[in-house]
Amino acid sequence: MKIFIKNMVCNGTRSFVIKELEGLGITYNTFKSGVIDLVEDLSRADRKKLDLSMKQYGLELKFSESDVLSRIRRAFLNR
Repeated sequence: MKIFIKNMVCNGTRSFVIKELEGLGITYNTFKSGVIDLVEDLSRADRKKLDLSMKQYGLELKFSESDVLSRIRRAFLNR
């Protein structure tokens, strides 16, 4: 399962997200440019917990990549 994080702007934000994932016991394969590739799908309850945690810091979770600007930003950051 992939999660896309909207409004992620720096490595400090990345560190916060990693801390929150670890605190919730969520494991991931990769985390690059606002995209987290999880080891397992999240339960509805875990999605809600993670979403609430991210919203406290102005981050928004997306469970599908539909935002064109996010794709452009990732392309730019990965060049």
